[in-house]
Amino acid sequence: MRLGLSQDQQQVPARSAPDVMPPPTAAPTTKEIPYDYVAKFKLQGKPGNRVQDVINISIEGAFVAVAIGYSFIPAKLPVLPPPGSILLTSPPPTGEGVGWLLANAILPVVEDPRMLAQCLLVRLCGIDFKYSIIDSGSGRELQNQPIHNIAGLGEATGDRPFRPLAKPMLFMPRSTIRVEVEEISEGPIYGYEDSVTKQRVGAELFIVLHGYKILGYGTALS
Repeated sequence: MRLGLSQDQQQVPARSAPDVMPPPTAAPTTKEIPYDYVAKFKLQGKPGNRVQDVINISIEGAFVAVAIGYSFIPAKLPVLPPPGSILLTSPPPTGEGVGWLLANAILPVVEDPRMLAQCLLVRLCGIDFKYSIIDSGSGRELQNQPIHNIAGLGEATGDRPFRPLAKPMLFMPRSTIRVEVEEISEGPIYGYEDSVTKQRVGAELFIVLHGYKILGYGTALS
């Protein structure tokens, strides 16, 4: 037997869904900030000499490296004697004051006169070295053997000073990055022994990982 609905029942409208829906729960977000990690090396100017530095990733969050670059600061020149301590044998000829002063007052007090010429040509000479990078946290080596800086980083004079990485590298909080440099360049620009103090005066090399921090990522609070 077929049951039908009464007229009153047919006129009762169906209950509509509420117009106001509860707001969706906001997904947790992380904060990304630009950040650079720097490795600093004191050179000796001795080919084959190896120096290394360790970068410690902070506990604030993971670090993503997207590019790598470097810069070079030549070794400081020997300190010149104070004014008046240099004996000028005769007044400079007219029109040749600068050249005469350079030949008779400055060059003799420099241990190697070529140092001045090398410093003037530092942008042309640049620096040659090999480098290797190891993620000490995971034990990963980022290359199969040390890379020459011209091949991997470019020239410090401005030709490709920052190399984008083929794939951004993620380093977790508290991990370490060990960077090792093997010197190739030789000469007073890169390092020499001071004749007065008998100490080695060296140039400075900086290798920089450019990227950003992901605050909270990889930490106990994330």
